[in-house]
Amino acid sequence: AVIAQEPLHRGGGQIIPTARRVAYSAFLMATPRMMEPYNFVEVMAPADCVSAVYTVLAKRRGHVTQDAPVPGSPLYTIKAFIPAIDSFGFETDLRTHTQGQAFCLSVFHHWQIVPGDPLDKSILIRPLEAQPATHLAREFMIKSRRRKGLSEDVSINKFFDDPMLLELAKQDVMQSYPM
Repeated sequence: AVIAQEPLHRGGGQIIPTARRVAYSAFLMATPRMMEPYNFVEVMAPADCVSAVYTVLAKRRGHVTQDAPVPGSPLYTIKAFIPAIDSFGFETDLRTHTQGQAFCLSVFHHWQIVPGDPLDKSILIRPLEAQPATHLAREFMIKSRRRKGLSEDVSINKFFDDPMLLELAKQDVMQSYPM
């Protein structure tokens, strides 16, 4: 990029697009990761329904942090974390698997990194198939980009000048990124 020598010609029209390209290229070169929100879930169920609660949580990538009996009652309290994207329909599944004996409370708790690399082109996403945990980041990125009408792959070409791309290619910095 060439910036004008005279301060009169050196305005936002030159500096802002340059800064934007620098920021975008830095984001893409820094091994980006996706994050997803997790909900804290508290389930109250009779002791004979605890295994069904564990089954429903496992199917939805949830993990139990604590379970304990409620003193003076036949109920158990199960505390767990579940990804927000997998929490839709959770209560319905829970009630179905426990014949309506369990009830739950959920609230946002934290953000967590989605397993996998969203830019890994070796991962092939097949429609209507459950993906292994290591492919989730790529699946989320592709589905989000399709929904927004963007191409499936992120290319860094538009953020670099041609001479800079050639120099980076010589240095093998961009070996895993699309050209």
